[in-house]
Amino acid sequence: SKPDPELQRKLWQHAGLIRDADGLQQLLDEVHPLVRLTARCALARRESRGAHRRSDFAQTSSDLDGAHTFVEGDEEPTLEQWD
Repeated sequence: SKPDPELQRKLWQHAGLIRDADGLQQLLDEVHPLVRLTARCALARRESRGAHRRSDFAQTSSDLDGAHTFVEGDEEPTLEQWD
């Protein structure tokens, strides 16, 4: 099937390189499960890291160094330290 251009636009606008909680929240009701998962995981990380910038959390958090987002079913994402 062809990608939905409107969904692609929303994903880029709200979860692209620059994002914030308000925009990510707007993606939680989208029909595509990967879009919802992306938003849920991005909301769990309250920091800027790598190429992604949270305009509402501009700094990198050293507390999250080595932390990975873990999602199980419909549970809220958790951040886990991996050795």
